[in-house]
Amino acid sequence: MRAINYLTLGLLLALSTSLFADTEQQVQQRMQQLQSDISSLQSWLNGAQSKASDFQQQLRKNEQNISSLSKAIKKNQHNSKQSASLLAKLQIQSSHFQDALAEQEQQLGSQLKRQYQQGNNSTSSLLLSLDNPSALARNMAYYQYLNQASAEQMTAYRQTLDGLALVQQEQADLTLKLQQSAKQLQTQTQDLKQAKTKLATNLKVLNNQQVSKTQRLSTAKADQIQAQDLLEQIQIAIAKANIQVADTPLANAKGQLPWPIKGKVLNRFGVSQSSYPLSQQGWLIAAPEGSDVKAIHGGQVVFSDWLKGYGLVIIIDHGNGFLSLYGHNQALYLSTGEYALAQQLIASSGKSGGNTEAALYFSLRQQGKPLNPKQWLQ
Repeated sequence: MRAINYLTLGLLLALSTSLFADTEQQVQQRMQQLQSDISSLQSWLNGAQSKASDFQQQLRKNEQNISSLSKAIKKNQHNSKQSASLLAKLQIQSSHFQDALAEQEQQLGSQLKRQYQQGNNSTSSLLLSLDNPSALARNMAYYQYLNQASAEQMTAYRQTLDGLALVQQEQADLTLKLQQSAKQLQTQTQDLKQAKTKLATNLKVLNNQQVSKTQRLSTAKADQIQAQDLLEQIQIAIAKANIQVADTPLANAKGQLPWPIKGKVLNRFGVSQSSYPLSQQGWLIAAPEGSDVKAIHGGQVVFSDWLKGYGLVIIIDHGNGFLSLYGHNQALYLSTGEYALAQQLIASSGKSGGNTEAALYFSLRQQGKPLNPKQWLQ
C-alpha cells in the first residue's frame, strides 16, 4: 500500500491547471503521459500479483495464454474471411477477362480473315483504280483502316491477357495464403485445447486448496481491495490527462445503454452473496463461454490484462469520471490505449480468475463510486 500512496501523491502533484484551447500536440502529449501513468500502474500491479501463490501465478499465465491464442484465432478467422471474399471477387474478374478474351479472339479472327480476302484482290484493285483517283483513295483508306483496327484489337487483346494473368496470379497467392491460414488455425486450435486442459487441471488443484468458506471470503476481500486500489489510481491518472474520449456524454444515455452481453443476472447489485463474493458492486451475467462482449459506450481502454479474482479484465474510460469494467473474460481483443466504439467487440466471455461458471462481471462507476447497472442499461 505504501507504493500505491507514493504513486498517488506523484500523480496528484502532477495535476495540471485548467486547459483552455488545446492543440493537437498538447492532447497527444497528455495522451502519452496517461499511457505512461497506466504503465506505472501496470508495473505496480504485476509486482503485487507476483506475490500471489504459485497456483495463482500459474492460473494467470494459463489464462493470459488462452487469451492470446483466442485473439490470434479470431484474427486468423477474420483475415481468412476477408481473403475468401476477395478470392470470390477475383474469380468474377477472371470470368469477365475470359469472356472478353473469347470475344476479342472472335473479332480478331474475323478481322484477319477480311484482311486476307482483301489482300488477294489488292493488286488488281489498285491497278484498276489508277485511272480513277477517287477509287484509289477509297481503297488506300480502307487498307489503312483495316491495319489500324487490327493493331488496336491486338493491343486490347494483349491488355486483356495481361489482366487475366495478373488476376490468376493473385488468385494463386490468395489460395496459398488461405491454405497456410487454415493450417495455422488448426495448430492454434489444438494449442488452445491443450491450454484449456492445463487450466482445468490447475483450477481443480486451486479449488481443492480453498476448501473453506472463510478462506474464499478472505481471498475475495483482498482481491476486491486490490481492484479498488487499481481503479482509484486509474481514475487519478485519467483526471490528470483531462482528455475527451467520447463524443456523446455517457450520462445522457442513462437507462438507454446496451447490455455488454445478453444473459441472466446471477447476482443483485449491492447484495453480498457467498456464491459470488466479488460481484456486489456490479452484475455477474451468465453467458456461454466465448460469447461476444461489447462496449456499452465509446471510450478509451485504460486497462486490459489479468487481475486477481477477476481474471481477464478490460476497463474503458468514457469521460466525465465514468468507467466500465468487464471481467472473467476468456479473451481480450483490445489493448490498453486503443479506442473502443459503442457496441464494438472488445472481448469474449469466459470464467477466468478461477471461476467454475462462465459469466461476465460488469461494473459501471462514476468518480470511483459503483453504479447500479439496472438504472443505466436498457
